[in-house]
Amino acid sequence: MVSTLSQSFKNLPANETEMSALKKLLDGDLEHRSSILRRQEEIQAQHSYAKKAAKVFADCLMTTSAVKEAHAATIQSIKTLETALKNALNLNEDDKEVLATISSTKGILAAWTEIVPLAEAILARLDKATTQVETHLHLAAGEQTAHESAHIAASESLMFCTDSLQVVDRLIAQKRKVLSNFRRIPIEIILRIFMGAVDARQREIIDSLWSFDVRFSYQNFDTLSKTLNLVPFTLSATCKRWRTICQSTPQLWRYARVPILFSGPGGDKIIGNAQFEQCILLAQKQPLELTICPHYNLTHQHALYANFVLPAESQILRVNIVWFNNYPIPRWVPSPIELCIVASANSPSPYAQTLPPELLVNTKKLRCTEITPWFSDNLVGVQSLHIVLNKSGALPQFHTLLRNCPQLQELYLMVNVTQSITAASAFTHQQLHTLSLTGLALPWVIQAFSTGCCLPRLARLVLIDINGPLSAWTMSHSSSQFSHITHIEIQAMSTPNVIARFRPLFEVATALRTLTLAGGAVEPVLKLLTPPVPKRVEELLLRDSDADGTTLRDYLVAIELNGGGTSGVKVVWSNCPNFSGEYGKESGELHL
Repeated sequence: MVSTLSQSFKNLPANETEMSALKKLLDGDLEHRSSILRRQEEIQAQHSYAKKAAKVFADCLMTTSAVKEAHAATIQSIKTLETALKNALNLNEDDKEVLATISSTKGILAAWTEIVPLAEAILARLDKATTQVETHLHLAAGEQTAHESAHIAASESLMFCTDSLQVVDRLIAQKRKVLSNFRRIPIEIILRIFMGAVDARQREIIDSLWSFDVRFSYQNFDTLSKTLNLVPFTLSATCKRWRTICQSTPQLWRYARVPILFSGPGGDKIIGNAQFEQCILLAQKQPLELTICPHYNLTHQHALYANFVLPAESQILRVNIVWFNNYPIPRWVPSPIELCIVASANSPSPYAQTLPPELLVNTKKLRCTEITPWFSDNLVGVQSLHIVLNKSGALPQFHTLLRNCPQLQELYLMVNVTQSITAASAFTHQQLHTLSLTGLALPWVIQAFSTGCCLPRLARLVLIDINGPLSAWTMSHSSSQFSHITHIEIQAMSTPNVIARFRPLFEVATALRTLTLAGGAVEPVLKLLTPPVPKRVEELLLRDSDADGTTLRDYLVAIELNGGGTSGVKVVWSNCPNFSGEYGKESGELHL
């Protein structure tokens, strides 16, 4: 199977980007070929015109030559006539008597006397006409020369166009061969490519939701188009085969944007209804991911969303919402398993938002960006909570995130700007086992621990790019919180000088079994754990680092010298290119 595919796809582009580039190049070549054909027709028309003009000028030259010959003959006849007249006038007296006997001679002489002035007038006109004809012949000769030059240039252009057309035809044939190979790809492979393209586009939409400004003019819908996954529509419009494949694959249509109700000068308008209905229809029973961009203010407009009814077989896996103040969420949207709420770019920042209880009934995973969620008194079943804050403001009490989430198991906090932290109250949460902190989130949690926060099941601590002030980092109030941690992960230290303050953490983490280090945290953390008494772990995982193997070797030597040897220690590293000098390869594993 593999060899057959590799032979069939020898000339196939590697990914969708290259296929798109190939299609654009093919379209460009076809357009170039069409322009060459149009140029060839224009040149042929010019060539035909030049031939006709040359023929006309040749006829003109022949006619002019005949006129000149007739003019010369007329002049010669007039000269002969003048000679005859002179001879007649010079007759002897005897001859006069003879002529007198002829009655018609005097009439003839009178006639010739009248003819002579007429002939002279004709000669004068012919002299003038001769000058004009010569000027016209000169101009005609110049135009004929120009047409001959144009004919030669047109012939050369025609030859060039013919050669170019042949080159374009060869390129088109080659690219048609590539496309022909693509058409022979099994449907299973095409489906993987299509689903990869659809999923990649959806990730781009989710990552960019926070940048959307919900207040836009009635005529400007470019922003809205960016929230709609158009990839399956584009693929199905390419050809009949792709349309059949797309429409028979429900997974490609599982990303749907809810129609938007907008009030403008012409009244209320629903945007995106056709795309939404097609996605719902073709997704069939596939779990859906809905994107909602409320653009209607109930407080001022006093309007409600249209009541869109989902088919009974539709399932909602995830809902993504761009939220702005009191812009409502459609009431018919069922509670999803995963809920992602993003404050719009023009919303107050940051602000706390009370989430509708009915929206959280089935939600297990909740992600909030630029919003600090507040829950009502009703208990919710959220098990994983992500909070991302990039705007300055005041953080709520830490326990308010947890008090109505008794089933919460994973908490991810990403704070990238300095926040003012309010006083926390003592509380205990029985289920939380994973705590991930990024940026400036650590002081927020430390303050909660210092006031009596208790997480008895906390087993995994993830620190990502901790770069804020750690003056409040002490173990006096939080040692019991970290003593039972079995797994610590530290990633990407953009401020390595703060790493020295993490030594107390490793000292109190007596149950630590697995240590994961990534990026810029590998070398400084290993140095931190080496002197004076090395911190021993059962499993050390290193990845994505430019550090060399010297620091790891020093750490293992320190453990060996400390007594007990390194037996039972497992070291795994991946994507560490500088380890090849010390350990022979950039990815490897050691069991000591």
